[in-house]
Amino acid sequence: MKISICLTVLTAIVAGLGPAAAQNPPQTSTKKVDGTDNVYVFRYGGHQSIFIVTPQGVIATDPIAYLRPAKPYIDAIKAVTDKPIKYVVYSHHHYDHIAGGQPFKDLGATFIAHRRTKERFLELKKQKSLLADVVMPDQVVDDKKSITMSAATTPTIRS
Repeated sequence: MKISICLTVLTAIVAGLGPAAAQNPPQTSTKKVDGTDNVYVFRYGGHQSIFIVTPQGVIATDPIAYLRPAKPYIDAIKAVTDKPIKYVVYSHHHYDHIAGGQPFKDLGATFIAHRRTKERFLELKKQKSLLADVVMPDQVVDDKKSITMSAATTPTIRS
């Protein structure tokens, strides 16, 4: 009897959320990190990424666009700066962080990931199970990599 009542209540709650909840877009927000001039946190649903605005362009992390559009993240960056998105850095290989990067690539971004992340992507691609909207890293890092971007120089990357 208790299980039946619980299931009835749960069903009513889910049914009440159905179409209305599906029509609401994922919640997004952008906030400048206190104590910085150019570091921002972008929140998208239950995920977050950061982006850094430099005189030469933007360094963004994880597209966080698994099963949702990347446009809100790109729009958030464009609301802060008119600088181009130069780099996207993958934190790791999980789809909820790295899926949806193609719109960044279409804007000319260079993708950077750990060497093992690229190896994992290549294995998934070989198995024909890599998501289509995952961008293969252009550059890899094993231990340490520095990206230097300033108004006086062109971007340089050192391993």
